[in-house]
Parts: sequence; C-alpha cells; structure tokens
Amino acid sequence: MKTLKLNDAPIFPGAGSLNAKSFTDSDSFGMVHFTLPPGGFIPQHNMPFHVSFLILHGKGTLGVNSCNYQLTERDIAACSPETRRSWLNLSTEKNLVVLALKMKMDIIKGGNDLEIRKISEVAPAKNPHGVDVRRVYESEHALSSIITMKPGEKLIRHITPVDVFFYVLEGTGIVEVGDEKNTVTADTVIDSPKDIPHCWYNESDELLRVLVVKVPKPTSSSQLL
Repeated sequence: MKTLKLNDAPIFPGAGSLNAKSFTDSDSFGMVHFTLPPGGFIPQHNMPFHVSFLILHGKGTLGVNSCNYQLTERDIAACSPETRRSWLNLSTEKNLVVLALKMKMDIIKGGNDLEIRKISEVAPAKNPHGVDVRRVYESEHALSSIITMKPGEKLIRHITPVDVFFYVLEGTGIVEVGDEKNTVTADTVIDSPKDIPHCWYNESDELLRVLVVKVPKPTSSSQLL
C-alpha cells in the first residue's frame, strides 16, 4: 500500500508561486491539490483533456471561456477538454482549496463546456456495501465516486479489477490493502493496485468521506470476499 500525505506531496511542476501539490501523475490520470489565498488568481489556460474540480474549502470564481461561475464547498465542476479556465478567490479572509482530477484519456470534447453539481444532490448509487456512494464522474476511461461512511460502518472486503486511488476528504478511517492496515486522516491519498484485496472501516465517532477514483472504468464487477 502506498500512502501520501498532503504535506509530503511534491510541488506541482511549473506551479511557480501557486501553492499546488501533485498527488499522482501518470499518462492516464493526475490529481493536483491547490490553495488560493484571499485575492489569489490563476490566469486563464486550457488543457487537452477533461478536468473535474472538487471544492474542498472556501468559495471561488471559476472562469470558463467567457463565463464566470461561483462555486462553494462540496461543489464539483466538470470541464470539457480544450475549455479555457481560470480561478479567482474573492474572499478577503479565507483560502480557496481545490482538488483537480485530470482524466487524461478523455480528450474528445462533447456536450457542455462545464457541468456543476452539488454532491449532496447527486443520487446515491446502489452498492453491495450498504453505504452512501455518489458517482461524480464516469466515462469509459475512469469512474469517480464519493463514499460516506457513518461511525461503525465498513465495506465488504473486495478485489477491484483496475487500479484505485483513494483521497480522504473528511474524518479518520482504517484502510486495508492486501496484508496492510493503516489509520489515515484527511488529505491523504492511498494507492491500491488492481487485483489486490482492500477494504475500509470507520471505527471513529465521526463521518468518514473518501473520494474513490478507478482508472480505467471497470468492465466487470468487483469480487466480494
């Protein structure tokens, strides 16, 4: 099992003065965490692939092409390939903290330039674990969901036929990958290779929220153990 805390993550290449950390970066998927201070600004730029932004803390303005959109905590914004985007933190007191998910295999533009959703308004997906699972991104190349586990809840130990990345959004949990078990907290990424048994347990007194990204999207179901 590979785990990486935010404080230990490398600086995102080319970030300059931007407080940006790279959790993972491959030919198919990248995960970048960045913080904009009050008044902070990222100039307009574009990328040739799909990018989803998850607002972790604060409020900000996302500029997409010629339009501006106000986003707040627990919003998720999905930008199509080749759309030009910028960021502005209008707050005078609070940081804007964003997690960017780069789906590098999704390079064909289609539909709207931008789709914004509140995670709370996404319908829960049926699952064998009996926990709250909400899908926030889906294509033939990737599948991303947010799992919320109440105190005492756990997943069924299972095997996934593709690589899985976990990002702890909130709370403290126990993650099991293969023969290893670790207690992990918010702003930790866990890399779980395909075909390795894994599981999550919430033995705390608070909610545990975990972002799950599967690359590529599985074409077969996970094997419950």
